[in-house]
Amino acid sequence: MSFIVVIEHLEPCINKWILAEYSYVATLFPNRVLFTNVKKRRHLEVLSRLGSVERRSVKELGIDGPETLILDPRAEKELQPQDLETSKYVVIGGIMGSHPPEGRTWKYITRFMKNSRARNIGRYQFTIAGTAYVVKKVSEGYSLRDLRIIFGLTIEREIGKGVSLSIYLPYAFPVDENGDPVLPKNYIDIVAEYTVTYEQRVLSRGNDYVCEDS
Repeated sequence: MSFIVVIEHLEPCINKWILAEYSYVATLFPNRVLFTNVKKRRHLEVLSRLGSVERRSVKELGIDGPETLILDPRAEKELQPQDLETSKYVVIGGIMGSHPPEGRTWKYITRFMKNSRARNIGRYQFTIAGTAYVVKKVSEGYSLRDLRIIFGLTIEREIGKGVSLSIYLPYAFPVDENGDPVLPKNYIDIVAEYTVTYEQRVLSRGNDYVCEDS
């Protein structure tokens, strides 16, 4: 069965970082991605370039049943290839990870869809792109134990003469056949740019909640 990847959009804004994550999923699963819970008109316009778009939440689509599989770190059972063979929908939370994890997939999705199956891909928090990559490999018959995973990624960037930036991403990243962490295109540059911009806005506004659409 060729399942549909459902991304429940749970972020209040769309920036280059989350767009890189979403675009990677759309590349892995061409014509098989559905973005749900997309309320804002601008978000509808942007995400419709990557896949199908639905204003309603996945909870409201009438697909809460055994053919729907939710990827949730809190799930008791690990994802197995046979789980995907019987799935019509695979739900990924469109959430930029927090540290420590807050259990938002369970809070906003899993606990409302009690008739669906929930599976984890490990107890660590993955990025959206990393989650999709693992799903792709498991759908090809690999078990989770066949996949190499690294925990934490440090990004080093020089942002000015004598000034360097070090960013630590406390997430799990699958590693590809070449031994490289699986990352969307231009991901390192996007993350570095976003971090600098974010800090500048925080300093100028005097708060730690900054959310700008791309």
